Amino acid sequence: MNIQNYSTKDDKKKTLLKPRIRASSKEATQQLTQPRIAVQNPTVYRNTTADKHRKHSIDNKKQVKPKKKKKTQKKIQQLDNEEEQRLLEEEQKRLKDLEEFQRQQWEKMSKEEQDRLRSEENDRVQIEIIWDKEIHEHKKKCLEFDEWNNYISCNTQIDPRIEKDLNTFIYQLSSNNNDIQLNYKQIEYISKIIFIIQIAHQEDLSQSIFVKQDHYFRYIEKLKLIQSEKIYEIIKHFYTNYEDYLDELNHILKHQYFLLEFNQETQQRILQKIAQKPEDRLKYEILKYSEFSNSFKAAFWYCPLSKIGYRIKPIDFSQISNLQLEIPRQLAGSSLIYYITWTNYDPFIKYKQYTQYLPIGGIFQNICVNVPKLSKKKNGWILKPTFTDSQLQPLKLAQGFQSYSCYFQISNQYYLQDATKFFIVTFQNGNWTQEGIEDLKVNIETRCVSFSLKNQYPFMLSTFRFADFPFKTWKITSLSPDKVYINIITQRNINIGIELDSKQSKLIKPASLAEQQFQQPLPIIELLLKLRNIGINLIAQEEDAICLQTVFKRQEVENQVLLNLMQTLRVYSFKQSKWNQKCGSDQIIIQFVENPIFDKDFEGDDEFQWRNLEFQLNKVALLECNDKSEKFTTKWYKNTVSHANLLILIQQHQITPPELQFYIEEIQNVELRSNLRTMMKVMRLLAIN
Repeated sequence: MNIQNYSTKDDKKKTLLKPRIRASSKEATQQLTQPRIAVQNPTVYRNTTADKHRKHSIDNKKQVKPKKKKKTQKKIQQLDNEEEQRLLEEEQKRLKDLEEFQRQQWEKMSKEEQDRLRSEENDRVQIEIIWDKEIHEHKKKCLEFDEWNNYISCNTQIDPRIEKDLNTFIYQLSSNNNDIQLNYKQIEYISKIIFIIQIAHQEDLSQSIFVKQDHYFRYIEKLKLIQSEKIYEIIKHFYTNYEDYLDELNHILKHQYFLLEFNQETQQRILQKIAQKPEDRLKYEILKYSEFSNSFKAAFWYCPLSKIGYRIKPIDFSQISNLQLEIPRQLAGSSLIYYITWTNYDPFIKYKQYTQYLPIGGIFQNICVNVPKLSKKKNGWILKPTFTDSQLQPLKLAQGFQSYSCYFQISNQYYLQDATKFFIVTFQNGNWTQEGIEDLKVNIETRCVSFSLKNQYPFMLSTFRFADFPFKTWKITSLSPDKVYINIITQRNINIGIELDSKQSKLIKPASLAEQQFQQPLPIIELLLKLRNIGINLIAQEEDAICLQTVFKRQEVENQVLLNLMQTLRVYSFKQSKWNQKCGSDQIIIQFVENPIFDKDFEGDDEFQWRNLEFQLNKVALLECNDKSEKFTTKWYKNTVSHANLLILIQQHQITPPELQFYIEEIQNVELRSNLRTMMKVMRLLAIN
């Protein structure tokens, strides 16, 4: 077979047009029997017809994507080891920074002060070890006691720290999504489990345990995903059952209103009649509600008619926060389904992702979709249309559409104060934002909110998470060896009063909240989380300090102040000093005064007056200036020096009157100390104020 290399397209065309002469079998045999000759520099042939065909056939082959490899047990163990190694490196870095900080602080001291603090160091360390050990043992006994109680009472409550319990629970929830009645119960139960995990997370943070953080984040997101799937199944159920609801409507139209039934044949006649009597349109609308729970609500508005002008009045979802929506005229004349979902939690932001907005009254999601096609009946057969997920995608609105007008009412269970601190935010591009909101009005007396929004975005009424930080003032007073009272006035002038005993906590102020929603004592973390859920956030985070353009105090100094405070709280009351924000992050300044009558309202008198204490790493001093002084100075009080511990300072300088010496030794029991420490660490009371 002769193959020619054509230099030009014309040569190739001429050659291909020549008649082909088939070689005889003899010639072919001769060509096969001839010896092969090696050809030097063989010609490279490009773009032949065979090459094009071969390339085309390869391109048309199905490209198979490589399957993702499943994480084996060995891979999971490797990831866990890497996480442990990362945490270990972070802890080593923290200790190294602490040593450097201690060295710098030590160099600033005089030799006399260094010698004095060295001699007192052993006493201070010994006290810290004993107190920390007592609290640790108490926590351990409480956990063992709770486990035993759960065992003997056959309590199957999930332990949020055990992966086996959570995995079993998730596996049980992952099935039976088609059972709508079961989905309602499971959505509510999942919310309770998430709340339990949040409590465990805050308890770990109060004890500076960070090992389980990723564990909590991971399982909360898994549970929220399951919740979203079950909510989707409920929405799908109401969408696919549209035809059944239409049959119910037709029965009412025929026997109650004596109007034409709605179907494809009667639609034009109905439109003509409604054109003459527009108020009859409302009788052709369907409004359905889901089962309500504390975590989830949904409502569905069906409008089968179209092309009859704009609506007479807004859609009234009265059973969901008295919500009313006035949709744009371009949509009001269409055949559509409009549905609203409400949740008491944020389903969009991840638990470990920080957002500066705190929801008030829950999160609303409003979506408008086309009505599904009706079944066709022919020759005794019913042809039902198939459902696809794309049918539940929101209708895309063209530019120039009018805004949605919204109105809703906040439930009495949420705390509202100062309308200027509230705003509506929408979820766009992965974050909550105030963009796209117009004509916002918040009425505190009627608890009503009205506004306009540009598109079908999820929305919520919110305030800033850090709206109450830093506190204007706080005060801690001992009422008895088993009871402590904490009073806080927030940045929004909310007066919070909490009584803390060895096991529980009780909200005293505001009186309206205490009487309506916090009648029973609660564990302190549960109390703080419930306050946050109704709009009062007392749990500070590092990101809050960044938003406030301030910094937290050093954790080592914070822990030292907390220990000193617990040791002397039986005799002294402590409260915030206005100079605390003026000093650096390595210092904490608080006020203290003797409380001889153990009264939570005692504010001092001529004999007992408030004085300032300055805490630095491993030392404390009594300052000459107080909060009445016009200028802050670090000069020590006359005839006093710094000491390694507040208890040593009191004993060395005989600050406490003789009649109160007895109470100094009457230290609060370990349960109360543990509870107080948990509260102050979760709130970061000493760090941000």
